Amino acid sequence: MKTLTRIRLVNWHLFENTTVTCNGTTYLIGVNGVGKSTILDAVQFALVGGQRDVKFNQAALAGGKRSLAAYVRGELGTEGQRYLRGDTTGVVALEFRNPDDTFFVHGAVIDAYEDGRAPDVLYFIVHNAQLNDDWFFKAPGLLFDTRAFKRHLEHFALPRRAKAEVFARVEDYRFHLLNRLGQLRETFPSRIVKGLAFTPLTDIRRFVTEYLLDENLVDVKTLQAQLETLRHFEGLAADIRERIAVLNQIGEFDQERLANRRRRVTNGYVQRRAQADAHLADLKMRRLELDEARLELSRARLGRDDLAEQIKRAQTASVEAQVALQTDTTAIRERDLREKIVTLDAELKQLRESESRLTASLAREVDDAKKLRKLLLADGLPVPPALDEFIADPQSQISTRSVQSSIEALGQEYASREAILKEQVRALREEGEQLEKEIRQLKTGDRETSYETEAPEAARLRRLLRAELGLGADEVLFLCTALQVPDETWQDAVEGVLGHNRFTLLVPPSRYDEAMRLYRERRHQDNLHGVGLLDSARIVRAVHELPQRVRSNSLAAEVHTGHPAARAFVDLVLGGYVKCDSLEDLREHRAAVTRECFVRRNFTTSHLNPRIYHRWFIGERALPRQIEQREARLKEIGGEMAGLAGQAAALKERLALTRDKARPLLELEHGLPLLARLPEITRQARTLRQELGRLDRASVEALKAEADRCQHELDGLQNQARELDQHAGGLEARSRALETETVPRLESSVEAASQSAKQFLESEAADPETIEEIEKEYSRRRERQPLETVLANATRYEGDYQTAEARSRDRLREAKQAYSLKYDFGYDTDEDAARYTAEREKFEKSELPQYEARIASQRALAEQELVENFIHRLREQIDDARQQLDYLNATLKDLRFGGERFEFITRASPALKQVHDMIVDSQQVLGDSLFESDFRQKHQQGWDLLFERLTRTDDETASDLRELQDYRNYLEYDIRIHYPNSDRALLSQINAKKSGGETTTPFYVAMAASFAQAYRLNQPRPSDTIRLALFDEAFSKMDTARTASALQFMRDTGLQVLLATPPDKSGALLAHVDSVRTVVRKNGHSFVIEIDKAEMMKELEGG
Repeated sequence: MKTLTRIRLVNWHLFENTTVTCNGTTYLIGVNGVGKSTILDAVQFALVGGQRDVKFNQAALAGGKRSLAAYVRGELGTEGQRYLRGDTTGVVALEFRNPDDTFFVHGAVIDAYEDGRAPDVLYFIVHNAQLNDDWFFKAPGLLFDTRAFKRHLEHFALPRRAKAEVFARVEDYRFHLLNRLGQLRETFPSRIVKGLAFTPLTDIRRFVTEYLLDENLVDVKTLQAQLETLRHFEGLAADIRERIAVLNQIGEFDQERLANRRRRVTNGYVQRRAQADAHLADLKMRRLELDEARLELSRARLGRDDLAEQIKRAQTASVEAQVALQTDTTAIRERDLREKIVTLDAELKQLRESESRLTASLAREVDDAKKLRKLLLADGLPVPPALDEFIADPQSQISTRSVQSSIEALGQEYASREAILKEQVRALREEGEQLEKEIRQLKTGDRETSYETEAPEAARLRRLLRAELGLGADEVLFLCTALQVPDETWQDAVEGVLGHNRFTLLVPPSRYDEAMRLYRERRHQDNLHGVGLLDSARIVRAVHELPQRVRSNSLAAEVHTGHPAARAFVDLVLGGYVKCDSLEDLREHRAAVTRECFVRRNFTTSHLNPRIYHRWFIGERALPRQIEQREARLKEIGGEMAGLAGQAAALKERLALTRDKARPLLELEHGLPLLARLPEITRQARTLRQELGRLDRASVEALKAEADRCQHELDGLQNQARELDQHAGGLEARSRALETETVPRLESSVEAASQSAKQFLESEAADPETIEEIEKEYSRRRERQPLETVLANATRYEGDYQTAEARSRDRLREAKQAYSLKYDFGYDTDEDAARYTAEREKFEKSELPQYEARIASQRALAEQELVENFIHRLREQIDDARQQLDYLNATLKDLRFGGERFEFITRASPALKQVHDMIVDSQQVLGDSLFESDFRQKHQQGWDLLFERLTRTDDETASDLRELQDYRNYLEYDIRIHYPNSDRALLSQINAKKSGGETTTPFYVAMAASFAQAYRLNQPRPSDTIRLALFDEAFSKMDTARTASALQFMRDTGLQVLLATPPDKSGALLAHVDSVRTVVRKNGHSFVIEIDKAEMMKELEGG
């Protein structure tokens, strides 16, 4: 056998220059993270080659994510330093000893780059030579890169019979390496990768698919292409069928259009013909009516002549009676008296109405004057004498005139008071609205409104500096925003002493000169007088140069700030004020202040203005205090508004008694004198009535009665004459209308209606047969119904027939247009569907049969591809899988683990049993007979499942199709355990009953058997191959006894095991290994230390 003797690592992860010697089964011990897996990954890479097939760091919890470049450059994964090395070259080499004690070496030289390029790899095999560092190093610590290594090794002086081969392609390297390792099969690299990735598990299927049977998907591209072609032709045929269905519907729409057209034409003719007959009947009636009107008019004219003679005689009698009445003297005097009485009665009525109105008005004005007098006395004002005179004698014109001037003067005074009151209300209302606005802004954290109110000039300058100099809000500060007063009891004093200095502006020292220039330029234009702009740089320097620092008992000590300039300013302004608790203490100092805001300056004591220090602007307490003060002022304004409302009501009452009395008093002044004429007019009216009563009216009444009778007779005759004239005029107008309008119009209508019916048929291109049918339909309707009913029905349904035809025509047009747009058929304006009918006949008789023939042919090709390259191929793979497991069972048959023997068994997978049975059964039928016999009907469910997944193309079914392509999915796997007492059990049935170590034992045995099979150890004649088996922490779930037994079993099988575990497993494994190596890590580098196995076992036994 060929045994691994040395592992050479240069610039491999944390190993910079390390050689690991191997003597038989080698055991790598180390805690997690020191680099055990790194060594095994290097061996894997040297045996497998290539970056695609190697799986690094498989023992990691979530699978390895390392790459070849990461290993060579030494990836750390830390934030400070991610890689140990930049552009660098690494070496991985394995040395093997042959049975004849000769050696060979193989491995790779790798160039890795810092810029992320793919590494350059050069593989090599050196025959009949031991590992030599001179192959790799051109100087101590300095490696050849891949290009230089190739040239160097090709010209290196190797020992006699030694030979070096260099490979740029991994395929060439792998081919020669498999021969060098003992003519191993091409599946060996995958066995190494799977063995190293092996972890304890209990899922038999996963073990078989991941570690025993390789994935080999059946190619279905050709089959899918065939099926795609089949679907293409089926789609074309479906499209033709769909088009035929649409064309059939178009034909139905065309027939519906023709039927509706016939109904419309028939109804249109019936309506026009009935209208002509109706006009003819009406014409006959109007001619008869004209004759009757002419006869009646002749009779009326004769009666009018007789009535004219009677009216002439009656007019003569009426004139004679009126002349007799008008010339009578008594009648003349009666008319004169009556006219004068009417005039006097009208004037008397007007005066009495005025008297009533003025009396009521005078009473009201007297009452209001008394109210005004009472109010004046209540207000403590003098009562004008004219007001008392008016109350005493309201009827006097003099008192009425004099009281007007007094009341007018009082009204003007009250109006002036009202104007002043309204101005006060307006000012309070505006102040309240402003306060509400400020409160809303303050509650949202907006302090600008308080600055605008308290220091508008400073606020304007701040806005100007920000806009013109481009400074941020935090670069132009009010002094108060940079300060804090922790002790609330001293806040009033700080606020009051600072006063307007609280709104001194702070700007960055570097921008102070620009700010001052801008201030100077705009001071008058923007009214910026009195605003302070702090020279931060100078004040800080000046304060630092002062010989004496601020005392702890000064008012400045109560102010905290992190702004240097603000600190200096506060110390300068407040540092001289000593804090005192009482007024007595103030006298001890030149400058001092108390909490009650008594301040002493130059030995003079005063109290600060509360309006200044009650408005807080410093610190976090300023905002709530400002809101509280504004809300308190709002309440005060509410009280003041209520008081002013009461004054306004009182003024309104007084104005109503003064200013509003000008018009009523003026009316009284002019109206009272007119009432003096009332007695005289009353006397005159009474005298005239007495005279009228004394007249003798008997002769007058007789004359009047005769005149009335004659007039009444004349009126009656004139009324008769007018009625007769009106009747004759109506007859004459009626006759004229019938003769000149109605009859000619009806004659024209009859002719027009007849022509309309004839022209309608001509416009509709009705043939003689259609005309005959329409005439018969009209006759049938006239026989069943009166003419009026026929005409009414035809007129009523004419719109319905037109709508029905238009709707059917629209449906036909839309269907034709939709078909033309969808199928690019070209659109026409014809009313019929003749072109579409021809298209349908072409599809039905020509194209559809052609596509159906192509579909049948393509279906046969697809089914043939399915049988030959899918079903038969899968059957071969399934048979091969069973053979591989039988071959492995042959190896397992001679292997015992604790007396137990293991055997793999298979059966059809329930999930794909229908397809499996169809595939297996297909070998009974060959060629086309597969479809001609009852095979398809027998396996219809499996057939449908197969075709359904093959023909679906969405992403969701990709995994389902892959399941069908993988032969391993058609079998269900299990392990049968043969016990020494001849009992048997299936591993799947005892998994849940036994411990993890017991249930994982068969998998270790199977892995060992797999390696033994790969190395041909089960042959009668031992093979000259390597016996290497790599395991990385593969015994983590086995107990100590079974771990030792499993390792010993592998050694007994003839394998050279290279394994790595943490130290906690070492006690059980040391007795079954040949050499021990400890892997340690220090200062970011890993090292391998050789351990004496005997001494280590003694230490463990002694401990």
